[in-house]
Amino acid sequence: MNRQMLNEYRELLTDLRERIGGEVNRVVEAIQEGVNINENISSAPVHMADVAGETVDANVTVLQTERGIFDDINAALERIAGGTYGQCTSCRTDIPAARLRAIPYTALCVKCAREEAKGPT
Repeated sequence: MNRQMLNEYRELLTDLRERIGGEVNRVVEAIQEGVNINENISSAPVHMADVAGETVDANVTVLQTERGIFDDINAALERIAGGTYGQCTSCRTDIPAARLRAIPYTALCVKCAREEAKGPT
């Protein structure tokens, strides 16, 4: 992969990281609004899980997913810096450009991603 393409992917990944970071902040705020422990009427101790509703559960799921993508983006930026971006971290083959355009933070080729999704056999 040439330097220009790497720079384009670096810029794309950096932009994605900023957007995901903003989304994470919004979801955290939504969770905090959905679970306001200060509104507890009694003086008994309350755990967030005790008052969490379905909306909060959904927001937590979104937060976990976005956090995973955020970590994947950071790992991809590290691979760019290390000179291994675009190479499958499992089998070391080149990841096709079409896959990198679709999922620029991917670490795996399609074959290895499918194998990982199947889990242990």
